[in-house]
Amino acid sequence: MTIPTEPIGSIPRPLGLIEAVTASGDDRDPRLDGLYDEAIRDTIQRFEATGSPVISDGEQRKCHNFWTYSVHGLPNIAPDGFKIPFATGH
Repeated sequence: MTIPTEPIGSIPRPLGLIEAVTASGDDRDPRLDGLYDEAIRDTIQRFEATGSPVISDGEQRKCHNFWTYSVHGLPNIAPDGFKIPFATGH
């Protein structure tokens, strides 16, 4: 019997990477590159080990939420960001 599976986008980061990002205070600190690369390699290996038909990096380097990651760093965004109203009050 097989159980249909579907990979999810974000995979939890390893504790060591979380602690390093927190200690750095800058999720884009170049000193974290090796830890990000290691987390990505581990995530891909784990997906491969499951036989998943889709292999993802688990969004290990994605540092912004689903609303803002696509516009982060654009020159026409105010330094304090912007508000996105949710109809449900989130």
